[in-house]
This record gives sequence, structure tokens and C-alpha cells, in this order.
Amino acid sequence: MTTPHVFVTLGDLTHVECDAWMLPTDRGFRVEDHWTSDETGVSGLAEKIAGSKNELFKQGAILATKVIDWDADRPLPVLTAVPFQGIRTEADLRDLASAVRAFISLGATLAKDRQSKHRRPKPLLAMPAFGTGKGGGGAIRGQVLEALLESAKFGALENDVDVVIVLRDPQVFALAQQKRAGYEWPELGPGLMQKAQELAAFAREGKLVPFMGAGVSVSAGGPSWSQLIQKLAAGIDMSESETESLTRANRSALDQAAYLRERYLDLAHERGSESGAEQFGVEIAAAVSVERYGLAPALLASLRTEQAITLNYDDLFERAASDANDPRTVIPGATSKTVSNKWLLKLHGSVDDPASIVLTRDDYLGYNTTREALSAIVKANLITHHLMFVGFGLADDHFHQIIHDVRQSLPNDPSGPGYATAITMLADPLDATLWKGQLDLLPMEGSSPIDAATATSDRIAHAGRKLEIFLDALLVFATDSHSYLLDNDFASALSPGEATLREKLLALKISATADEKDAAGWRLVEQMFEELGGSPQHK
Repeated sequence: MTTPHVFVTLGDLTHVECDAWMLPTDRGFRVEDHWTSDETGVSGLAEKIAGSKNELFKQGAILATKVIDWDADRPLPVLTAVPFQGIRTEADLRDLASAVRAFISLGATLAKDRQSKHRRPKPLLAMPAFGTGKGGGGAIRGQVLEALLESAKFGALENDVDVVIVLRDPQVFALAQQKRAGYEWPELGPGLMQKAQELAAFAREGKLVPFMGAGVSVSAGGPSWSQLIQKLAAGIDMSESETESLTRANRSALDQAAYLRERYLDLAHERGSESGAEQFGVEIAAAVSVERYGLAPALLASLRTEQAITLNYDDLFERAASDANDPRTVIPGATSKTVSNKWLLKLHGSVDDPASIVLTRDDYLGYNTTREALSAIVKANLITHHLMFVGFGLADDHFHQIIHDVRQSLPNDPSGPGYATAITMLADPLDATLWKGQLDLLPMEGSSPIDAATATSDRIAHAGRKLEIFLDALLVFATDSHSYLLDNDFASALSPGEATLREKLLALKISATADEKDAAGWRLVEQMFEELGGSPQHK
């Protein structure tokens, strides 16, 4: 039996792939404009809300109700009532908690009735920082956040679902992570918790670089390799024997892609077209493109690392980073005028440029002659940073080439720690031996699988969920911002030690003389106050 989990991430709630999500409203079914506007809102939402009104919700007899006649392929909005009088008192906070648990209860029931495409062992419900906007809790955001965390936790346990709280405000996010640092993480155990803290230390030092594979995109509905091949094969007319041969277990993935590319070229030639290669790239881009990002890209983007690398063609990480207010320059494609210190290196191409996609054996063999500079960036990062490989099975030929080249540049110490961490789904003793002294392998499935008779696909699904929980823990320990400390809206939510520190810092700023403020070091003091959330009246 696995324990339900409450995640916290930065992002845009409407861009997160989930089963159902909370749409805050009042009893008159009025929602804030950003949920329904053409620029930031959800398509078709305003019309569906108008058709979902019911008397029980208006009267306060129920606190959550679904949006009726919603597209089954999209996460389901659940209208949830903010407290009638706003959020100002302890009674209001209790009403808020009741509304959260009502949302989770209804969302869980609705999610289990809908066919999930996320391959997660538990449904996933998403909610915003409920009640901190026009709901009236903006002035006591810290207390509202604590109520949200606790009610989400109890609601998840009651209904056996996972919940993600998606935040836009970096101060609320920083406080949430501070509150969660002392939580128990029963799904991980001491070993994984220690690794999360070790990797978080690299992140705080600016030395952690996520290296993402296809598994990062699976929770959003992105295809596995076999599913990608099937999608590409569906675009051409193949006989049963050809299909059987193509999908044979011992058939190289690179050869599968090469065969399909040739078939696309032949088909274009038969039609008198020279665009077969272009069409092949377009079909790949279409097959891997998904509308919303899952938990893994959101959590990795929320780490706000300076650099990131991926073999994926999709743009999920870029979108998640942008929603976390941490946009990335994508390489290749950037110019000297557009490149920034925050970048994402896409080694195998991007859906934005189908011609750039690396997929077949010829693509791999020709890689070093066309993109040697990109590989050099990865090799330099392996030597100077700590790479965290997430979402692939260590079988990529290009990955092996990079590791081989770096190994030649580093001392060989089989008994020592690896220069990178590879998070894998299932434990493999052969891999542990092959990569000893090069990679620290971190399997999500323990030495005792959930059930020896469980199908491999189900074991991977459970390990994938544990990976999300591991990334959530890593994010908690890596978040070292305290931007809420001096903000008046959070004063009531501070720990005793934080409250004392706050008063001393404010006293220092108030008591500083003009000469002291003219001193050379005062600029750094001012910067510190700003980073700690000093409100305008304290600046």
C-alpha cells in the first residue's frame, strides 16, 4: 500500500497534466478573469461554467461541483467555493479547509470515473494557492498556506489520491518548502532521503545540472520509444510481416527509426515529392508534442538550476520553466544577442525545428561532425558540475559516447563516487557493475519490488511515481530562499526563531544612521533586505 502524497511546485495550474483541478469561485459562480481570459485562460471554460450552475452550490449545501460536459481528454475543472465572508479568522480558515477537502473528495471520485492517460498508480489532483487572492486571505497568506498544506494532506489520505499545489508566488513557494522540510516522506526511506539532501546541496551551490530523457515526459502523455515507433509506423502502409519484423524485441531502436525514415522517403518519392525527410521530422514532432507538462518537468524546472540538458524533442521543460518565472535560452537556436545565463541544451533537436531531430543510426553516426560543440558543453559540465540523469535507461548510444569521452579525461577510480547521478526506475545489478566509479545509480524501485508477480509496466509506473516524490523532496531541500521573512503578510506564519530574527533585522534597518547607510557595505545589506522580502514601508 502506497501513501498518498502532496506535491508543491511553481507553475501554471492550467498547464499541468492532471486528472482534475480546483477552480476557485464564489457561490454566484464568479471566477477571476485570468481563468477565462483569451490570453491566460482555459479555452471554453466560461461557457461551461455558465452551464454548470446548481442550487445546492449556490446555497452552500455543497462546497464543490464539477464543470459539466467537459472534454474527457482535458483535466476536469472542479468549481470550489471560497469562504463566504472571505478569510480573516480562524473560523474562515476552517471553512477553507472544508472546501479543500470537499474538492479532493469530489475530484477523487470524478478522476476514478475518468480514464486516466497518465499511467500513475494514483490519480493526481491539482490546486492553486486557494483563498489568497480575492478570497480575502492575501493579508494572512502564511496561515492560509499552512491550512492548505494540512487540509490537502488529510484530503489525500482520506481519498487515496495525490495532490499537487501549484504556486505562482515565489514567496509562498519558499515558505511552503520551509514548512515541508520537517515532513515525513514514508515513500522514500532513509537512503533516498539522504541522496535527495546530497543532490540538493549541489543545487544550492549552483552545481547541479538536470539531464533529462524521455521518461520525464511520460507522465504528461508523451510516448515511450515503442509508442513513438508505433505512431510513426501508423503514418505509412505496412504489412503485418513488416510490422512484426520492425517491432521485434532484438531490433535496434536506431534501425527501427532508420527503416521508417526510408519508408517515408519512398512514399514521398512515389507521390512525386521531395519532402519525405521533412515529413518524417514533422511526424516525429507531432508524435511527441503534448499540450500540458507533468509533475517531473514542473519539479525540475522549479529547481531553477542555471543549466539543463535534454535528449527530448518536446518543449515541456521550457514551458514549465517559463511558468516558474525562470525562462531558458534554448541551445542550439540562440544567438549571441539572445543567449542568457539560464539555458537548456537540446542535444537531439526540438519540435520547433523538425529538421534538427536526431533519431536514426545515420543521425547518431554523423552527430560529432555536425554538433561537436554541443557534446563539448555536456563533457565540460560532467567535469565541472554534477549531472543528474533523469528519465532514461542508460542505453542511448550518444549518452555512452559522451560518458566514454569524459572517462578518458578523469582519473579512473572504480571504488570512488561517480561524477554524476543516474536515477533509474528498476534496480539492475549488471548496471551497477558496469557503471561503478562513473555513475552513482539511484534506482527508484528498492531491492524488494512491490510484488514479484507485478508486471514490469506496473513496476515502472510505481517507480515513476516514486521518482516524482523524490524530485519533490529534492526541491524542498534545494530551496534556500527566505523571501517571505520580512513581508508583513507572512509574519503570523513564522517560526519563533524566524520571528525573532525578523524583529532584529527590522530594528537594524530602522536604527541605521545616515553615515552607516552611506558606508560601502550597506548596499549588500539593502540587497539582503530585498531578498528577504522587505515590504515597502521597511525599505
